[in-house]
Amino acid sequence: MAKGVGSRGGWAIGIVFMVCCVTSQDLKGDSRSLADLAGKIDDWLENLHETTSATSVLRRDYNGDYNVEIERVRTEPMVQEMARDVNHLLSDKRKALQKIVQHLEDATANYQWKDELDLNTSHPLLMKYLDPSNDSHEMQMDERLGVPVKYNISGIHVPLEVYEGYPEILNGLRWSATVDRVFRDNFDADQTLMWQYFGAQTGFMRVYPATTWYVPPNLIDLYDARLRPWYVQGSVPPKDMIILMDRSGSVHGQTFTIMKWAVKTLIDTLGENDFVNVAAFNDTTEWVNNCTYCKANGTEEENEGCHQNLVQASTSNKKLLFRAIDELEDGGIASYSNALEFALKAFKEYSQTKARGEGAQCHKTIMLFSDGGTEWPEEIFKKYKADEDTKDVRVFTYAVGPHPIPTAVLKQMACSTGGQYSVITTRSSVRTKIQDYLQVLARPQALPIAESMITFYQERVTEELTVSLTRPVYNMSDYANTSDLLGVAGIDVPIQSLKNLSPFEALGPNGYTFIINHNGFIVMHPRLSPQLSYLLGPPHVDLLDVEEETNETVFIRKRMANETAGSESVLGKIRIDDSHSVVYSTIQYTWTPITDTTYSLGIVNLRRSYHMIVHNQSGFSVAEQFNTTDTVIAPWPYCRGRQASDSATRVKDFIRDISERRGMCKDLDKNDLAQGLLWSQSWTQELLKQWKKDRWSKEDLIGRVIFTRFGLTRFYPESQRPGALRWQDPWYNPALRRGELSSRIAIIPHALGAFLSAPVKVAKNYEVMAGVVGVNLTASYLHSEFKTMLLRTDWDKNYLLLLVDDGGLIVTSNEEELHGVTLQGMFLGDLNIPLMEHLYNASIYNMEKRVNTQAICKESKTKGTSAGPRSFLIPNPLKLVAGFLIEILSWADYLRYMIFSCVVALMSPSVEAWSEWGMTQIGGQESCVMSQAIYYFGENTRHSAVMHCSNHTAKFWVRRLVKANAILVAIETKPEECGVYSSLPNITPERVTTVKPCAYQARFRRRPSSCLMGNSTDYCSKSSHPAAASFGTVLSVLLVCKIMGSIY
Repeated sequence: MAKGVGSRGGWAIGIVFMVCCVTSQDLKGDSRSLADLAGKIDDWLENLHETTSATSVLRRDYNGDYNVEIERVRTEPMVQEMARDVNHLLSDKRKALQKIVQHLEDATANYQWKDELDLNTSHPLLMKYLDPSNDSHEMQMDERLGVPVKYNISGIHVPLEVYEGYPEILNGLRWSATVDRVFRDNFDADQTLMWQYFGAQTGFMRVYPATTWYVPPNLIDLYDARLRPWYVQGSVPPKDMIILMDRSGSVHGQTFTIMKWAVKTLIDTLGENDFVNVAAFNDTTEWVNNCTYCKANGTEEENEGCHQNLVQASTSNKKLLFRAIDELEDGGIASYSNALEFALKAFKEYSQTKARGEGAQCHKTIMLFSDGGTEWPEEIFKKYKADEDTKDVRVFTYAVGPHPIPTAVLKQMACSTGGQYSVITTRSSVRTKIQDYLQVLARPQALPIAESMITFYQERVTEELTVSLTRPVYNMSDYANTSDLLGVAGIDVPIQSLKNLSPFEALGPNGYTFIINHNGFIVMHPRLSPQLSYLLGPPHVDLLDVEEETNETVFIRKRMANETAGSESVLGKIRIDDSHSVVYSTIQYTWTPITDTTYSLGIVNLRRSYHMIVHNQSGFSVAEQFNTTDTVIAPWPYCRGRQASDSATRVKDFIRDISERRGMCKDLDKNDLAQGLLWSQSWTQELLKQWKKDRWSKEDLIGRVIFTRFGLTRFYPESQRPGALRWQDPWYNPALRRGELSSRIAIIPHALGAFLSAPVKVAKNYEVMAGVVGVNLTASYLHSEFKTMLLRTDWDKNYLLLLVDDGGLIVTSNEEELHGVTLQGMFLGDLNIPLMEHLYNASIYNMEKRVNTQAICKESKTKGTSAGPRSFLIPNPLKLVAGFLIEILSWADYLRYMIFSCVVALMSPSVEAWSEWGMTQIGGQESCVMSQAIYYFGENTRHSAVMHCSNHTAKFWVRRLVKANAILVAIETKPEECGVYSSLPNITPERVTTVKPCAYQARFRRRPSSCLMGNSTDYCSKSSHPAAASFGTVLSVLLVCKIMGSIY
């Protein structure tokens, strides 16, 4: 019996073995057959592109052409030359800035105060009333700035909380008015100079030249120069700050709401050189994010025992603090002694344990928010005043809320430590009161020559990303017994001005320049995105957030932050577009510090690359061939620094500049970039003529286009203009970027068909890509041609054949649908088969998650609390009430702000920092973080296996093409659906909603070397800034708010 069973078991094993062998042989046999088919498809694609693109028209022999040269790209001298150019540009701006500061300080020394000034006699030019369409305002379009301006005068901006008729404002406007002469002289002397301005400590701001003040749609004007990053960093040294929040039971309700609002507004005044943390206290004290500050992306073993009390006040770290503040709850009894000892002990511990570069190592401040109390922590102050690490700590106190609780102790704390005491009773007073501490810390001990600060932010008029050079302005008058800060003067340098110094003509499409500062944050980079609004603070995007983080790039970032020059080859992935990456082995990074700045400049390029140099393109006859109907040029500085946003205007400007020898085209023979553009136009002229002669059906060929390395794009027919405009800049052109990396056909599938492109190279001693010719083919034409070719093979029946690109998108197939699903342009992982998972496991594809920290999303409807207001749109019926009140009291804009603040406070259950830097939502959109799965080719080029479905199995074979960025997939077809999907993530970007509360970024930084501190403690005797409105007016507004609160 046992023997019989054993015999049957042996037969079964034998049968299974034979079946497996047969299956394996079948797979191998069909793999060889598929390899032959892949070779035929390679030839088919190559021939298809050649016949539809007419590329042969461009090929010619350049060996005898002395006007074309090809040279090796040498990045070391390039980066040094560009760094010198950036330094010279900033140096010229510093000289202009010094003239502004000197004039303003001289003006204060000679000015006599006038009490009789009023608005009727002063007539300040308020920019909010300027209208370019009003002829009486005499505004002219300025090509340099790109907006209508008034050249004869500077414009004035006054925050809503500040009344422009107040004597300090009117006197400030009067004594500073003569600076317009300096503004005009600077503007005329330097053709690259942009906006010049002066922000006064009293609140007003001068901007030259005057222009219309921009306010985002549906918002009120929340701009206050004194809270902007360029002002704060230009006037206040770096700070180590610990914020203490009273969360005892007595702060319940409105007081706690105001306190959370105020603390987040305070955090928003901090910059990247400041370090901060927030602790909440009652009878005990703990950090709001009760965690240690550990190594970014470190393992548990690496972070074991790590400890850090303060975190860098970067945008991402601030958001983590905002979330924690929102979640605080009140209860218990407050202990000032416990809270202050916690903070002072943390300062001492931080001084002894912080790593190199961490901390501000300048001002040390404790900001204490409470509704009041009677406990005087005398022993705590005595103990830590004698300690070397804590003796210089200043305490700033804020009495919050309308409750009549004693606050004398809070004032005594501030006065005895050189801090300041402030009272915040309502939300409408938060912004004004929070900034009081800046005036104290801005007062210097002496008056050495102040350094120019360089701050990165988004400019307020054109909303360009901008570098701001700033210097403080001090009161030099004889009657002033202190060197008080009068304000900050500044000059803007748009990032585009720095980018314009790049060697565009030498770097290929995969090359680019970038700048980072001493904190490792990028100032200029192709992947640095503009923000939603100028009201937001600096984005603080780290270099490793946009470059692939490897040991090599971490090393490069550290060397650059340390202002050390160098060069390094990196094995990494080149990002072709938002959905595709290509592994490339020789990416060259070269970098050097920029003298007299905290910046370092880097150049990225393919190692051992070459570039074209073109000579003797006169320009006159060639320029006549330019037209706007079939030509687009890149927004590059061919003849002028600022390029028009409209492509047609750029072409017209270039024709005029070439013809009249204007700007940088004055000496055309030395302008390599303009020479290359003129050569490109002549080189592509015959190709465009050939396209117009051809008679391709629109049902087959959608259109054709050629992109050149010099930024010229030619297209036909007109329907191809949108695509040409989208890829007009070679640094953002996936076709050009692929063309430089490989001579293969590049396929970009889309819903209507596919875009096929191939590089055209020029050879003379060396070989270099001059351009890329692309054809846009319809899905029906590709499908028809693909099937026709398959008829001549053994694979035309019983198999689903898919041509898939290197990102997993289907280019075409022998079937238009699979079980009712259209295949064209589909992601392979979305099909009702687990094929993508097999290909990933077999290393045909690799996958990585790409995180975009600069994304913009639709406003979250289920939003709870956040760092900024959900919206400034007031819903009915409150909107009607507020509008009515605003109309009645429209004579004073500051009243509008106060009423608006009151109404928003009533309607908003969440606690949100109503400040420029904290705002995250504008016009139904908000800043967010997105994550996307990116698939790219792995190390294996072929594979065969059996796919298991719910009720059957199916064999499949895969082979990578040689002449195109695609794979060929053959799958046994079955009548029933597979019923099994891939478990891998989709390529659709997804919003990141889960945030780790302790995910602080902690990367290497170099601490700024300068620190200017004051030591006077006579701040309590100085009265606060007089209210902008009369007491009766404020009382009336508060009464209205109280009544509305009762009704609501």
